[in-house]
Amino acid sequence: MSAERRPVLVTIPISHYCEKARWALDRAGIDYEERRHLPALHRVAVRRAGGRLTAPVLVCDEAGVLDESADIVCYADERAPAGRGTIPEDPTLAAEARALADDYDERLGPATRLWVYHQMIPHPELVTASMTAGVPGWQRRTFKVGHRALGAVISRVLRIDDDTVVDAEREFRAIFADVDDRLADGRRYLVGDAFSIADLTFAALAAPLVAPPEYGVRLPAVDELPPRMRTVVREHRDTPAGEHALRMFATERR
Repeated sequence: MSAERRPVLVTIPISHYCEKARWALDRAGIDYEERRHLPALHRVAVRRAGGRLTAPVLVCDEAGVLDESADIVCYADERAPAGRGTIPEDPTLAAEARALADDYDERLGPATRLWVYHQMIPHPELVTASMTAGVPGWQRRTFKVGHRALGAVISRVLRIDDDTVVDAEREFRAIFADVDDRLADGRRYLVGDAFSIADLTFAALAAPLVAPPEYGVRLPAVDELPPRMRTVVREHRDTPAGEHALRMFATERR
């Protein structure tokens, strides 16, 4: 019988959904190979791996092709050593944690992605390192000469315009306010008394708004950001929700 191959994780290096998947796999101690690609250009690799159009995609012998970050977290959780899982054993807490994570996947992730791309597309010099970290050499060269065209494609695919940017900011502000309220009783974690899929998902998808230094690729320093984005990031870092996300990265993202 042949030995199982290492799982392969197809990613966009800067993507917060991909960071969520990396975090879960790393936390579980799973040895995997990450293959990184630029946004838009990632679609070819994703389709070849058996996914649809989005990253991350995990290809593994045991589970086949997983093309949703939530499914990758569950895959990692099933293989995590004791004390390193993210889905509570108590069914009630597990249902609550999963429901929060699903909500963050559906609302927070798209909102932060759209808003941050809108802020950063005009400033490719600030994101070259994080966008191209680990991608093939030809893609690094493509970004260098074709970042304007790539930005136009991203804007079209994500439907970035003046109205959607306003809606996105309204959405992530509402979610941060909800998390502020949840943390108001002094709890350390969003659900129960241990780190869960809810904390992981919120922290990963909030990362573009709080810029944690432990992120899977180097993000621009807060002081380097464009003025409007710098103001919003500083504001959100100082909220209870932002402080929670930063603390989760500092204490749980190893």
